[in-house]
Amino acid sequence: MKGIKTLGAMLLAVALLAGATTATAGAAAYKHYVACGVSQNAKPAHKCPKGSKKGAFFKSLKGDVNYSVCVKFPTGKNICAKAQPATQGTLYVNKVTSNIPGKHRVTWFVEGKRVGSFVFKVTG
Repeated sequence: MKGIKTLGAMLLAVALLAGATTATAGAAAYKHYVACGVSQNAKPAHKCPKGSKKGAFFKSLKGDVNYSVCVKFPTGKNICAKAQPATQGTLYVNKVTSNIPGKHRVTWFVEGKRVGSFVFKVTG
């Protein structure tokens, strides 16, 4: 009985490690975040004032891709930008033109597959 528990624990550990490796590899392929500003120097932020400019930033680290970005607003409405090309190593920004107070979720897709999301709050 003890041997079965040990084997089960080992299989679980291997499965968890395999899943973590896959998730890490995918995450390392892209950089994505939201900032209170649209300049290349804007830093990631989870809270932005109502009147500030807001940008959804994306960079492909492992190759040229086509990406799209969607924003879910506090009202429940979801708006997506059309797929656009991204050259490896270039930082792109999509303006988020919302002054609606509350939680916004930005999600990025590459070739139709979700590669990340970022939640931020418009305050004020």
